[in-house]
Amino acid sequence: MVIIMENVVEVFDDLFVVTQDMRPGWYCSVFVVFGEKSIGIVDTGYENTPRDYVFPLLKAKGRSPDEVDLIVNTHRDGDHIRGNDVFKENTGALIVAHSLAAEAIPSMDKTMEDGDVLRLGDRQFKVIHTPGHRPGAVCLLDEDHKVMITGDSVCGEREDLIRMDKGIYIESLKKLLELDVDVMIMSHPFKPAGKNILRGEEIGEMILASIGVAERLSQ
Repeated sequence: MVIIMENVVEVFDDLFVVTQDMRPGWYCSVFVVFGEKSIGIVDTGYENTPRDYVFPLLKAKGRSPDEVDLIVNTHRDGDHIRGNDVFKENTGALIVAHSLAAEAIPSMDKTMEDGDVLRLGDRQFKVIHTPGHRPGAVCLLDEDHKVMITGDSVCGEREDLIRMDKGIYIESLKKLLELDVDVMIMSHPFKPAGKNILRGEEIGEMILASIGVAERLSQ
């Protein structure tokens, strides 16, 4: 893991996490996947995120916004979709989200479902439907490289973000425990991890901790 410029972490040579501070100790993330001929984006942050945070990374890498061909929204919340229109205006990319989030994301072009496979850059990501935080929440699993982007599907100690029945949330997390993952990247530094890029045993520990928080809820 290498910090190559302010607010940018290189997870792999083709996969970068761009963060934007929301308040002290808390940030949202945009995930940028560079391919040889195309660039994929996961989540878009706020209205200023593309120009102030993501496009400078593309420029630093000698790439152009018009190479962005696919944008995936992991769910409907504002800090994940409010940059959609700016990306669309500057890239012409297709915006994809789960069908259960369609009504809340007017900029979306196409729906995706559990099990679909999407190409971001030169990587293939499988869509894992993980309702609990939101009905249309998804994780993206790169099975070849054992990398998973979870958005807000693993909420840690943020019990206020479990917005559906806790049983639904817990079942989604149990499904994630069964996956073969070496690197898990969340959108925020959820506690108890306190960071958004987890590796090895940290992944199972974080998911189990999140299940424990949900199980203690009264609902």
